Amino acid sequence: MVDDDDVVCHFRDIVGGSEETRGACGIIDEVGTAALAAFQKFERETWTMEMNKSAESVEPSSKGTAVLVVDDDQVVLESCQAILSGPGYDVETAQRGDEALEMVEKKCFEVVLIDLKMPGMPGMALLERIRELSPETINIIITGFATVETAVEAMKMGAFDYVCKPFGPDELEIVVRRALDNKALREAAEQAERESEQFILRVYHQLKSPVGIIQGYIDNLLRGAPSQEEERNVILQRCLRRAQALGQSLEDLLSLSRMKTGRLKPNLEWVSLHNALQRAVEGWDARAGDRNIELGLNLARDLPSIWADRTQIEHMFANLVDNALRYNRADGKVEIKTSLNRGEVRIDVADTGVGIEARDLPRIFDEFYRCQNEETRMNRGSGLGLSIVREIVAAHGGRIDVQSVVGQGTTFSIWLPLCEK
Repeated sequence: MVDDDDVVCHFRDIVGGSEETRGACGIIDEVGTAALAAFQKFERETWTMEMNKSAESVEPSSKGTAVLVVDDDQVVLESCQAILSGPGYDVETAQRGDEALEMVEKKCFEVVLIDLKMPGMPGMALLERIRELSPETINIIITGFATVETAVEAMKMGAFDYVCKPFGPDELEIVVRRALDNKALREAAEQAERESEQFILRVYHQLKSPVGIIQGYIDNLLRGAPSQEEERNVILQRCLRRAQALGQSLEDLLSLSRMKTGRLKPNLEWVSLHNALQRAVEGWDARAGDRNIELGLNLARDLPSIWADRTQIEHMFANLVDNALRYNRADGKVEIKTSLNRGEVRIDVADTGVGIEARDLPRIFDEFYRCQNEETRMNRGSGLGLSIVREIVAAHGGRIDVQSVVGQGTTFSIWLPLCEK
């Protein structure tokens, strides 16, 4: 079966290719021009149908967008200005290429429509200069002399598209909107690539430290230091703890990645909140006892079950209790309480710990983010616990909030929907 994209690419090669390619296919310029115009019409109509599917839910992106129209025909300039001003574009006009260049030097235009045939500086020369002055500007060719050669040459020089005179209001508006949407998609892809690179760097720095420490310990052991077996066992224990922490970081990273990409599908069943919270507290009893931290449960009466993934829900509660103990003080307290209201269950995990600075609150759910101060700098963890909590809450249709006062403590609040059995 032939892929639609292959057909499109092959068609573009034929109508927009070299003289040899078109000649081999028996296509003369006039036929090629008509074919290219028809194909562009097909592309635009297809794009219009796709846009109309979501038009009601999408805010217009044209408001205030700066557009420059360059054409020696005053009627064309006035028509373009009238057509594009309606959707809210900020439209300016120029009748000569040198005039347009001066305007581009003084103002940033997102879109420039350029007539190919103008006195003085021709459209191709203007296109080239604009590309040099403002590489991010989208250029669209206006021409009444549409040939395959001029279209292909303009595309090669960086034009996004071209529109043939005479054109209707819808055709002009569509080609401009499509150009802006294409730019927005490209910028979104570039942003995603930058975020991906930043994430990889954060992972690298997160794993580099424990690996380096383990290597240092092993290097000392291989060189015979220390000589006492008891001291060597201490070093081996440290290596083991670091390796276990590293393994947990990798497990958390894998879980988070699967959640964010939708590859970790919830295994839904009826989950007893009472039992899940009880297990979360019991799992940390020993650690709380080491620092004399009181772990308390204050659960609502007749706490219902929820339709959820048991493993994920227990993981979420465990991460919150771990966080509350990790950033608490000796002789402190962690309290978990629940309440029911309007088809939701609210779970609060409150501690009497060091608290979170206001500047850190917006970022505490970011991957690998840690609050940096004298009281927290020695706490070790994957830096992914709260990110995982946020993803689990979202996957179950809930929401999460945090309130904190430095020196007094922090409360994480989660709301999860209830449904009938």
